[in-house]
Amino acid sequence: MRVLATITYTTILEHLVTNFREQRRLFDDTVYDLGIGTYHDNVITVTSSQSLADVLHTMHVNGLSAVPVVDEKTKKILGVYSRSDITFLATASDAEDAVANLDLSLDVLMSQRRTDVTTPDALHTCTVGHTLQSIFEYFAQWKFNRLIVVDDEERVVGVVSARDLVAYFLDERGTS
Repeated sequence: MRVLATITYTTILEHLVTNFREQRRLFDDTVYDLGIGTYHDNVITVTSSQSLADVLHTMHVNGLSAVPVVDEKTKKILGVYSRSDITFLATASDAEDAVANLDLSLDVLMSQRRTDVTTPDALHTCTVGHTLQSIFEYFAQWKFNRLIVVDDEERVVGVVSARDLVAYFLDERGTS
């Protein structure tokens, strides 16, 4: 069997934006008002001073593929740490060094990231006021995995993933 294509949540979103653009009424409400995503006390964040081992444990226990990284004092968003971010392995010279890197703090690891590439796990933000239409188009255009919802002071209030959007659209279309 040959694989002809890989379908991801972002390719599904791109298709939905292209083919349902005329149904604007479906997209005029904000994602926050529609309850798409995870918000407030349900959002799990980590601080830049936490060790990689702690962060990986938090992600594992909560079934997360990525987690917003916030400043310990201000709670402002600093970035996103993803399980696909393997900087700690790339900088290791051997297995012992890789294990030792688990004790490094996220601020050290995040400073070692490559800045000349963009990944689907890079930090992208929006506010609670963004409409479903604008977020659908943003996901489809930039092909990333999640948006971190921030307030006016850039503090994390929510997370909206491509999966959340696809699930909402399928549930909404199925109940119409």
